[in-house]
Amino acid sequence: MVRHGRFSKGCQVCRKRKIKVMFRLKLESSINHDSIILLHQCLFHEPQQCDRVRPQCNQCLKSGWKCPQYGDSIERMFVYHNPRDFDTNDVLTAFTSSPNPYKPTRVQISELPANLGQPTVNILGGRVTQSAESRAIDFFMSAHTFHNIGLIRGHYEYLSAFKNDVMTEERVVASLRAVALAAYATKFQHFVLLQKARQYYVSALRHINAALLSRREAAKDATIISILFLNTFEALTCESRDFPYQRETHLKGVASILDIRGVGLVQSRSGLQMFRQTLLCISVTCLTRSFRIPTGLVKLHRHAAACMDTSDPAWELSDIMISLSYFRALVKDGTLCDAETIIECAKDIDRSLCSLADNMPVDWHFQVLELETTSELVMETQYHVYPDAWVAGNWNNIRTCRLLLHQEIKRQLEGVRDTPLFDAVQYQQSVILMQQLVSDICASVPQYCGYRPKISGGLPNTQQVTLLADALPFDNQSSNGIPATAGVYLLFWPLLYAEQMADSEKQRGWIIERMRYIGKATGIRQAFVFEDMLKRGVDPF
Repeated sequence: MVRHGRFSKGCQVCRKRKIKVMFRLKLESSINHDSIILLHQCLFHEPQQCDRVRPQCNQCLKSGWKCPQYGDSIERMFVYHNPRDFDTNDVLTAFTSSPNPYKPTRVQISELPANLGQPTVNILGGRVTQSAESRAIDFFMSAHTFHNIGLIRGHYEYLSAFKNDVMTEERVVASLRAVALAAYATKFQHFVLLQKARQYYVSALRHINAALLSRREAAKDATIISILFLNTFEALTCESRDFPYQRETHLKGVASILDIRGVGLVQSRSGLQMFRQTLLCISVTCLTRSFRIPTGLVKLHRHAAACMDTSDPAWELSDIMISLSYFRALVKDGTLCDAETIIECAKDIDRSLCSLADNMPVDWHFQVLELETTSELVMETQYHVYPDAWVAGNWNNIRTCRLLLHQEIKRQLEGVRDTPLFDAVQYQQSVILMQQLVSDICASVPQYCGYRPKISGGLPNTQQVTLLADALPFDNQSSNGIPATAGVYLLFWPLLYAEQMADSEKQRGWIIERMRYIGKATGIRQAFVFEDMLKRGVDPF
């Protein structure tokens, strides 16, 4: 978790001396002779604060101690605490799992999960209660962010790399508190914290807007991180179908800032991570709206290639997604209007996607598992197991891009059905392929939802299994540094398109039910809004 309140930059010795005396005083139950003496010691004999003189502070020098100096400030910014250890003593208000997931209802403490309260820790013989904000940030960092190991993937895995001067910026602190309280409140149905999260959101906007008045401040890492936090806040708290436009505004702001930063941004690991997170979010938005990816981002992507492993399938896919967004924009604005040309362009991009899928490295392969009996947890009887949610997400992005291409091919062929240009074979191939892609996306959902197979034998790639549901399927499971909840952010876009292009009511109904389940299990309200839109037949895009 991130520490809050005033952050002492003094040396470790001075901090310990002050904390020990002040804490002892705090434990006194009444004012008596001993406590007055203790207060006098605190005020006149113990150092009030470290003077932070380098290389040694004067307090240590006068006392004859070796000053440990100030090298532990970065480590003290984050403290891990397991949310499983929480109790329920401070929970007053919550949401019930009623048909309307947004309506707050008071409930008894005994009805709530056992991991909602205030954990206590022993410090110098006393017990200190952890604040709601600290618990929320701890939960957000452990459940909603990728961990900084292995590949450069994005999605907040860079947070631990930033120093004190970035993470204590007012705009970062306010936006982190907003998104963390929102994540905690929606997951554990704590309405009071959600109100507080919105207050921090407004405060963060104010700080960000002030920073944007200065080109120098606008281009700082703190501004980029803050806006990305608010983008996630929108997904966590949205209540209407207008939320994609609010998120789009945040993403446009980040894109402009990345343009200002230029090549310098992608010359560090943390900069590359921020860039990848932003590029993926903007690519998805542009593909759904048939917009071109901003030219500045495309140029920055080319420069970043010099610092990346360009054989990484996710990187190759980002190249193809840029081409696809350009193609969709040309079709939308009428620059490409000839059916034959559009179909050939679509088929050319699709061949690139097929080549990428066919040449995946071995550690990106997935297993196809066959259920012994049908289950509501799986669409039909097959589902997939991937190495982790990042790999699954990239496979699903490939499928979604192909769905967009074959949808366009199908649409163009339908427009020339009564002409010699109509290709019945291609039309049928596109229809069949689209349904296979929808089925493959559905087959990835069980793993995202935390279900695990009990294998009873069979062939290497298709095995007979019994599906087991974990008691807490989104309870901070982590595979290759990706908690289950963080991984589910990669699923929404593919799942939406799968529902839109499914050819059966059974598939559509299953996807809608899964969308609601994900919302209830993770607290990400975006899922409830999508569920409602799909039920009413509203195009989410």
